[in-house]
Amino acid sequence: MSRLCALILMSLACLAWHTPAKASGDFGCTPSWKLAHGNLTGCDNMAMLAPGNDTRVNLLLLIADTPGNTSALADPKRLAPDALFEWDTLANRLSPLPNKAPSNDSSYADGEGSRCLSNMSGTADFEAALTAATKLPDNERAILIGTRRGLKPDCAHDGKADPSAAKAVAQMKSATGTAFAGYLLGAAAFYAGDYDSAAGQFAALRNSNQAWLKETARYMLARIELNRLQVGAFDEYGALSATAKADPKISAGAEAALQDYLKAYPHGRYFVSARGLLRRVYWLSGDRQKLAAAYAALLAQSSASRGLADDALAQEIDSKLLPKMTADDTANPTLLAVLDLVAMRMPDGDADKDCCGEPLTLAKLETQRHAFASSPALFDYLLAVQAFYVTRQPRDVLRLIPDHAAQGSFAYLDYSRQMLRGMALEATADRNARGFWLQMIPGARRPFQRPAIELALALHDERTHALDKIFASQSAVQTPAIREILLTNVADVKLLRQQANDTSAPAHERAVALFTLLYKDATRGPYADFGRDVALVPAGASSDPAYGLLGDNDPPLGIFTQTKTLGDYGCPALKDSEARLARNPRDGKAILCLADFMRANGFDDFSLDTQPPKDQLGGTPSLFPGSAYSRLEAYRGIIGDPKAAAPDKAYALYRALNCYAPSKINACGGPGVPVAQRKAWFQKLKTAYPQSNWAQTLEYYW
Repeated sequence: MSRLCALILMSLACLAWHTPAKASGDFGCTPSWKLAHGNLTGCDNMAMLAPGNDTRVNLLLLIADTPGNTSALADPKRLAPDALFEWDTLANRLSPLPNKAPSNDSSYADGEGSRCLSNMSGTADFEAALTAATKLPDNERAILIGTRRGLKPDCAHDGKADPSAAKAVAQMKSATGTAFAGYLLGAAAFYAGDYDSAAGQFAALRNSNQAWLKETARYMLARIELNRLQVGAFDEYGALSATAKADPKISAGAEAALQDYLKAYPHGRYFVSARGLLRRVYWLSGDRQKLAAAYAALLAQSSASRGLADDALAQEIDSKLLPKMTADDTANPTLLAVLDLVAMRMPDGDADKDCCGEPLTLAKLETQRHAFASSPALFDYLLAVQAFYVTRQPRDVLRLIPDHAAQGSFAYLDYSRQMLRGMALEATADRNARGFWLQMIPGARRPFQRPAIELALALHDERTHALDKIFASQSAVQTPAIREILLTNVADVKLLRQQANDTSAPAHERAVALFTLLYKDATRGPYADFGRDVALVPAGASSDPAYGLLGDNDPPLGIFTQTKTLGDYGCPALKDSEARLARNPRDGKAILCLADFMRANGFDDFSLDTQPPKDQLGGTPSLFPGSAYSRLEAYRGIIGDPKAAAPDKAYALYRALNCYAPSKINACGGPGVPVAQRKAWFQKLKTAYPQSNWAQTLEYYW
């Protein structure tokens, strides 16, 4: 495959990511351009709560609905307008807080993985405290700062504490300097993994008259106990060990120490950190109920008040709680809803039929009703999801979710409810489905909401044979990817020519329409049209293969106007070959020259000859006359034509056999032929046309 074809296919795919069991797989995939996503792919997240969403996305949507939330997901002016998106794309677009957690589970499964994690920030805090200590002599302050900066711990291994701290103690004369030097001794022992010595030093500072030392010592005592708990908890790759068991006494000690700090300093400088470390204790100890309760408390707060960005919180819940959580571990509606949506994942097709576990039954879901007493709309939505995805009863959805399509704006739960109702209307072939989608559009103001409704409209119009509505001047469908999928896969000659000439349409859309028109003119039979349509290619149009078909750049229209000789058969410009085909569709030389044009430009098995799945946008039969192009079929036509000229037959045989070189797999499109047929072709080339260059150079039939 040539660079052009590879890059254009890549751009098509772009329209289209440690992984906890219930989250997502970041392995790269193509979006499924439809509304109902029963199973997780990672590419098909939408603005509606759904089984196929990444659990982190469902969490974020519910968090964004929290009163007072300032997330970018709650801001209609933020984020790009996508109908389908990946988790990483979303997380990278959200505005992070300064202490936003990493988005992966490396480094000892995030958080307090390495005790050296705080070395740099600890140095800054220490220097700030020394600066504020007015009774500290300047020379002692300088010694202490220099010593702290000199601590370069290696937390990959336990070892002896840095001796420079002890030297600093010996140089202190003042009580204040001695106290700060004691902190240095504790820090050096802590970073060396000598927790007993560190605990002794920090315990001596719990009643210091220096406020910073007093608070920090208590916080460090808690960190020491947490680090004791972490000993042996992780494997060589930094993941939580499957065999390690937390010591109940150490776990209780770490919890008590952190609670002690949180109680003593409810507004302390390390409050957010200590609260996060307490959650870590619960995770390491396997106490899912306490961990769920801690997350439930955070979910009720805004990102600013909790000190943790929304996406960081979703990531932490997803990796620390959800993989092993059950419905018995919490009564929090948000956590239960996310868990239930996972339990309602269903296969999206036969290839996917073994994807999922036993689906959540209505009876089991009903046992949770009491937990949703404060969120009845969310519970009704879960009932509707169960009816739609699990029991396949869309009419039950219409009963459970009233029509509230006309709203000034949608919270994500409200939006999810109405989207599911619209999907049920489509599933029951309700004649008001299109009007329902149109009613939703004015209120779809938050990120990702309107493009998904546009996708719904496009799917509806495609399947009701009303493509003209999508490309009408006042069409509600404006998302470029959606329009271009329909142009490249479904549009007829008239619509493609209309959009190629429509100066009011976006320039990129015009270029895509013209590229599609010319490609299909050239390969599907209306050869005379090619000569007229190619005149629409602007002067200087690029033929650079780096330009993709549906990417940000315009497609390489210039390849259709190249005048240089193409391929190995002395072919003229494509326009000339198309003119010959217009006069005689069985012109062997012109057929071979078209094939050489396709080969030279890497168009074998090209995306414009491949229809999307039937249940996705663009999956209805193409309205463009003719069939998908295959070089191999073109060669077979000449090989089987008794009137074909000998040179044409020889070249066709040569090229047909080379379709299988060297992989033994047909790379030229079409159904292919067995080895016996290839052998017969090889023998015919060698015996019937022995003097041809093609017979003399070909050595194998693969």
